[in-house]
Amino acid sequence: MKRALSMAALIATVSVGVASAQVSGTDHDMSTNEPTGQICIFCHTPHNASPAVPLWNHTLPTASYTEYASPTMDSASAGPLQNGTGVSNLCLSCHDGTVGLGDLVNNGPAGPPTNAGTLIGGPGLLGTDLSNDHPINIIYDEAVDAELVARATVVLTLDLFGTGADELQCATCHDPHNDNNQPFLVIANTNSALCTTCHIK
Repeated sequence: MKRALSMAALIATVSVGVASAQVSGTDHDMSTNEPTGQICIFCHTPHNASPAVPLWNHTLPTASYTEYASPTMDSASAGPLQNGTGVSNLCLSCHDGTVGLGDLVNNGPAGPPTNAGTLIGGPGLLGTDLSNDHPINIIYDEAVDAELVARATVVLTLDLFGTGADELQCATCHDPHNDNNQPFLVIANTNSALCTTCHIK
């Protein structure tokens, strides 16, 4: 009996976690454009994915970007943002406005989505000039910037990426699967809580 109750509690906990972090009903839910109503296919596919991970299914951009630059920025670039380098390139495959929202690597048996050639618009359109946006694809290193919180503390709340687990990418601050804190923020930014996770102010 005790084991059955434990299993029920575990299932309830997992169900709540899944329900609170789902794409359905958010701006990332484009299932009405897909012949069989699939949601995940716009980013992921279990078969015939692109070389990008995780099982990436959206055509990657080939655009060149103007990235944020400032004489007061101490962080180094994690490498070129173009051509699939870095997690942020996955986000830009829709948000830079150069690749159709439904332009997929693997369309599935039902054929391409109806929005295959539709480009993003509105506030989700970042374009290729990222010079006025928070820097992305950079190395998080408090040793070169004394105004940054220690990385060991930051990673308790936020994800850093790359082989050194030290790259700040779009997904450091945004969770594409969860819009509880709009716009898809990892944590609420009340009283600048997200900003001060990294920045000493």
